[in-house]
Amino acid sequence: MKSETIKIIKPQTIEEFEAYYLIRYNTLRKPWGQTMRSEKDEAEKTSIHLMAIDDNNQVLGVCRLQFNSTDEAQLRYMGVIETARNKGVGIKLIISAETIAQENNAKKIILQAREIALPFYIKCGYKIVEKSYLMWNEIQHYLMEKKLN
Repeated sequence: MKSETIKIIKPQTIEEFEAYYLIRYNTLRKPWGQTMRSEKDEAEKTSIHLMAIDDNNQVLGVCRLQFNSTDEAQLRYMGVIETARNKGVGIKLIISAETIAQENNAKKIILQAREIALPFYIKCGYKIVEKSYLMWNEIQHYLMEKKLN
């Protein structure tokens, strides 16, 4: 991945969506023994899906942007494969999601961050609003937000 380009695309084909959901499952559900399809919810069809790919079209990371209101967007299901972490993939996904949110006149983006990811989101300009919920009795989440210009 050293000299490779990271591109952010919106999955379009069945194959791209299969790869997208597989990354979501493998990074966010499988490590905690959750079942396939637990990586999806009722807002899939109305959300914007983003995925980071390399020069070989390998999916490196994914996220989803949904609009909760005209002013508020929410970043959800952010996952980056282990070999691509700390290489700018997550930041590129966030910048793309924020750009789309701004283009749609959102004033802020919220997200529910796992405790382990707090330093990453803080580096990206997000602020902790409050400690929120405990997923599967072991993963503490925090509501975070970022005001958009």
